[in-house]
Amino acid sequence: MSLPVDVERKLIIDIDDTCVDTLTGFVKWLASLNRLKNVNGNVITYREHLGAWLNVPDELAEIWTKEFNEQSWEWGALWPCLGAEKALPQIKQHGWHVIGYSKSSGDMHRATLRRANLELLFPGVFSELYVINRNANFNAVIKENTNSVCVTALESTALASAEAGHITYLLNQPWNKDFSNISVRKFNNWLEIADVILSQ
Repeated sequence: MSLPVDVERKLIIDIDDTCVDTLTGFVKWLASLNRLKNVNGNVITYREHLGAWLNVPDELAEIWTKEFNEQSWEWGALWPCLGAEKALPQIKQHGWHVIGYSKSSGDMHRATLRRANLELLFPGVFSELYVINRNANFNAVIKENTNSVCVTALESTALASAEAGHITYLLNQPWNKDFSNISVRKFNNWLEIADVILSQ
């Protein structure tokens, strides 16, 4: 499946854990606060609720996640996911309009921090960036763009993207390894994604 030739090429990226390694930043932050005592041997099976992995109630895990997203400086100093720093500039150079969404905070200062982090890692790549509240309905946001390619690491976003009619790519992560959907194609890293996108 590819985009029609006469349509603007739009790439929607669900930024966290797809473009920037949010989970690793979160884990390092938790470790600095001595909050990882009970995770040995646990596997992340559901990225959107980390209570089971942290071995704490979901409510407490949600408080920690909110604190990391809305108050820590570390949230604005994340590293790129594997291959993203090479692939995304190539995609941009080939005329793609790159739109980023970060479902993390509704605060304008956090949006500025996220933009600064992305500009440092991927200078000039993102044409548009939206930092939205963690509880926002991403389905409505993703439907705003038509004839797009969407890249995410979350199953819920992949399903919303596919239902909206987008070409949908899922970046393999431990929590989505068992996910299977005929409308969603899975990739191991951004270099594999770029090979497909740049061949369209």
